[in-house]
Amino acid sequence: MKTTGLTETQGEALLDLVVLGMYVDHNLASAEDVCVQRLLDTFQFSSDYERQQFSDAAFTRARRHTGSADAIRGYVTVLADSLPTREVRQTVCDVLDDLLTSDSKITTEESRLLLVVKQVFQL
Repeated sequence: MKTTGLTETQGEALLDLVVLGMYVDHNLASAEDVCVQRLLDTFQFSSDYERQQFSDAAFTRARRHTGSADAIRGYVTVLADSLPTREVRQTVCDVLDDLLTSDSKITTEESRLLLVVKQVFQL
């Protein structure tokens, strides 16, 4: 997973989007959790407590936006503002795609999320 070079704000946006991907189909697969843990491993935290706080904050932020397609699109649009370049957006989209395919099946909701991300990110 290539996440080096991301700012803290970009890392937060990435993690929020990945968490959104976990929740969008209302099925939390263990393979997705493994992907999130691997993603968290790529960030540098000064302690396990800081890592847990970073993760918990992402889950709290992302969960608020899973209620409707409009809420999801709106949140993806907000996250896009934190990802200023095409290269960063592509990296984030690739990480999301890895998560969504990690359990060997892509639901309709997950496909819609990936499409929205590509549209909003202009990829």
